[in-house]
Amino acid sequence: MTLMSHHSYGGSEVGKANMILKKDVWCNDAGECKETTGGLPKGWAKGKLMGRKGQEVSDADYKSWNLVATKAKEPKENKAK
Repeated sequence: MTLMSHHSYGGSEVGKANMILKKDVWCNDAGECKETTGGLPKGWAKGKLMGRKGQEVSDADYKSWNLVATKAKEPKENKAK
């Protein structure tokens, strides 16, 4: 007797999330990736365009580019008590 899972007969992929890019994403030969609003990042002689603004990419691809926007900041103390 053979069991067939949901995925084995063409079902939807579980855990596949997509996102829409807000900026263009460029990567250089050293593997460094940056987001820009237009054109190559400052100081770069060449680079590869990985994704255009408005393009849909998988969450896994976005994470593999190692883009970190900003680090979380410690909340400020509310002195108006």
